Order: sequence, then C-alpha cells, then structure tokens
Amino acid sequence: MNEQYLMKKIAVLFALLLVVSLAVFPAATIAGQTTNQEKAMDFMEKVLPSNIDTSKYTITLTMDSTLIDTHPPEGYKVEDLSYSLSSENSKLTLGFSIENGVIKWCNLYLLEGQAITSKPYTNMYDAVTDFLKAYQVYVGIDSSNLIQMLNNVDLTKNSTITKESIKLTIDSRIFGGDRLTNFKWENMVNGVAYTKLDITFYDTGLLYSVIDTRKLYTVGDTSVNISMEQAIDIAIEGLKSYSYEMPDGSIVTNFKVSKDDVFATLETTHFDYELRPYWDVRLFLDEVYPGGVFAISAFIWANTGEVIEYGNMVSGGIDYSDNTNSSDSEPSSPNHTLMAVAAIVIVAAVAVATMMFVTKKKHK
Repeated sequence: MNEQYLMKKIAVLFALLLVVSLAVFPAATIAGQTTNQEKAMDFMEKVLPSNIDTSKYTITLTMDSTLIDTHPPEGYKVEDLSYSLSSENSKLTLGFSIENGVIKWCNLYLLEGQAITSKPYTNMYDAVTDFLKAYQVYVGIDSSNLIQMLNNVDLTKNSTITKESIKLTIDSRIFGGDRLTNFKWENMVNGVAYTKLDITFYDTGLLYSVIDTRKLYTVGDTSVNISMEQAIDIAIEGLKSYSYEMPDGSIVTNFKVSKDDVFATLETTHFDYELRPYWDVRLFLDEVYPGGVFAISAFIWANTGEVIEYGNMVSGGIDYSDNTNSSDSEPSSPNHTLMAVAAIVIVAAVAVATMMFVTKKKHK
C-alpha cells in the first residue's frame, strides 16, 4: 500500500516535471531542434552542391547548443549547430547559427586536405554567381539584382559600388594564412545600412561564410528627424543628470565635456527584430573619471530624439553595468527565469530519482 502511494507521488512529480519543462521549452521549441537541423541539412543539399560535392562526404552532427531568452519585447531562440564533413582525404567543419528559425550565419572551414568540389572554379565571378543562384532558391529571395552588380567589376580589387538602395562592398585580404574575398550587399536608407547579405570565399572559390539578416529583421521607421547637431545637444544636456555607481557605493557625476571632443555617427539597431536608426554620440571627457571612464556614449533614436541609453567608455569597450539612468526604450536584458526553472527541473529530477531508488530498495 505504501509503495502504491509512493509511486503515485512519483507520477505526480513526473507530471510536474513535464509541465515545468514545457513551460520553459514549449512544444514548438522542442520540435524546433529537429526543424533547425532539417534546415541545415536542406542548406547542405540545395546550396553547398554549387560549391562542394556533398555526396562524397560523410556528414555527422557534432554539436547542437540552444540558448533561449523569453523576456519581452524581443525574446529569442538561438541554436548553434556544427557538422563534420569527412572523406578519406578531406575533412571540413560546417557551423550554423539559427536564430528564431532563420539561418543567420554559416561558416565552412577546411581542416584537412582539399575540398571535394562539384565544379572547380577558375574565377571568382563564377563561384559567387553560382552560389547566389543556388542560395536564392533556398532562401526564397531574388538575387538577380545582386548578381547584376557584379557585372563588369574587377572582383580581385577592393571596391564599393552603389546602385539604387543597395551598396556592394568587395574586400579581399589575408586571414589566417588564407586569402579571403568578402562580398557584402547592404540595404541603405538615408546613408545607413539596414539588412545585409554578406558572403566570403577562399581564393579557390570555396565558400567560407554566409551572414544573412534579410529574413531575420524587418525595417521599421527609417526617418531621421534629428540632425547630428541636435543629437549632440541632446546628449550633452542629458549628461548633466547622468551618473554611475562605483563598487564602493560612491556616485560619479558632474562630467565635463567640450563640443570639440564630441563625435556622432548614424547607425541602426534592432528593437523587437525591427531595425531603426539611432545616433551613436561619443562624448570624450576632460579627464579620466573613477573606474577608468574616459568617455561616455549616448544612444539616441534618430526619429524621436529620445535617449536610449548612456554607457561608460573604458579601456576595452563600453560598460553599462552600474549606470543609474538608462532609458526604458533600450531592449531589456535577458531574464534569468530560464535558470531558475532549470534549477527546479533538476531538483524535481533528483527527487524522482531518489524516490525510485528508495522504492527499488524496499521492493528488494
């Protein structure tokens, strides 16, 4: 009778464990692991053959790692996949980063031997155009305008070409002992880049990497109603009430800056996966303040003039950790609910395992 009661308790705990895990990893998320692997395999079947003879390789999944943030407004699921492509005389590794079901990044790295290609290339133009023709079928975005921009262009030289709203940048350089040529097409509005397709090739025509944000982000309000001068004035005015806290609890404020030491650039960032323009204003201070702060960055929406956030510029980057007056307009930081629930799941699992052990012991 006690064993039956204990087994009922175990069943309840298992049910609780299942409910909690599903709350964190909904059905669509769990299924998404298979879906993303299928998308990666689909990429290998439909895109890579324009470059690599995948039929000559044994393809093995070597890593599948998922990061989930459910915190609004953005929320994301990023799944990183890594595959080994091996043959008798050649070995490659192929990595994917898939965000919210969209392949955002792909990288192919040659580890051993030479890649077994389906079609050897004698020039970069054929390698790039063949890839784009295959890739446009896979991704479902017409690339004919991108291919046209490559016509009558010396692809061995660095250059920048703009046609209508698309800017193409060609950059060739040595990296890690290999010569890589990068082709980057950016959607430009008001002189600032939004979505992009960025592909890189080895000098043999072998694909090295793909970065594509065209299906991941939408383009929001692109209006620039705030001039550079207005953005600088807003940043300097807001600096009067800005402060940050030191580890000992002291507050640092009353910063001094000259307009001659202020620089501003128009950039884009995404908020809830919608790209918008903002001013990145760098305020270089009259001296180095506590914590090694030599400048402060102000991020200001270009359409409204609203301050997104201030950040301390220290050696090595920008620090936001102890700032006291950041705007709520900035996307919220990832929440920690996932870790808390994961801890509950682990505790529940341990409890269930312990009960099962006790039950077996009594049964003996």
